[in-house]
Amino acid sequence: MANPPKPRKLLVLQHNCARGGQVLKSALETAVKMEADLVLIQEPREGGERDGTRVHPSFNFIRGVENEPAKCWIAVNRVSKCRVTEIKELIRECGNHVQVVEVVIPGGETIVIANVYDQWFANECLVQKAKWGEIAWQKRVIIAGDMNAHSEMWNPRAIRCRNAVFWEKLIEGEELFVWNSDEVTRSGPNALNHSIIDLILSSPNIKLNWSILGSQAAGSDHELIAWQVLAK
Repeated sequence: MANPPKPRKLLVLQHNCARGGQVLKSALETAVKMEADLVLIQEPREGGERDGTRVHPSFNFIRGVENEPAKCWIAVNRVSKCRVTEIKELIRECGNHVQVVEVVIPGGETIVIANVYDQWFANECLVQKAKWGEIAWQKRVIIAGDMNAHSEMWNPRAIRCRNAVFWEKLIEGEELFVWNSDEVTRSGPNALNHSIIDLILSSPNIKLNWSILGSQAAGSDHELIAWQVLAK
């Protein structure tokens, strides 16, 4: 009788590409070298471009609705053994600001991952329209992306708080763990804060290793981040 496959580690990169094609290409090339399973992308292209103008031979893309602004994409490595399925019913009113996928790791458990770009659009905060109660209710969940939020909850050096109330309530109400350290994730030229706005949150039953790949980021004011789900 064949032995069941051993649980493997899920490796994910996340990056706000600042709508730059070369930035996206650089992030994906890094993912290929690291053999990452997924890349969570925020701001993947310019507003006037079509989704299909940005492709990569090593990845399949989950892009959301074509006729709405591209805010989040998920790139799935073609050689990954993980099974990735988009869950659209949890985000129907989010205008591509949130993506949710179910990831099944070979020999391991299912993890639900939400990719987020939080920014007000047409006087609405579309991220908040996701069914976060159902998302966070999943047995194992990770929420990651560019939250555009400053709070002392995850950044004791924050000079001012902005866009934080929703995320603070979600973290507290759903008992999510914040994996960020005190390392800056965005270094804009006019930044007023020690800026930690690209977050990695998870349910308490998940263990992660995460790091900032400072030397790998190219052209974006956001850092390229890698995190790995540790096998149980």
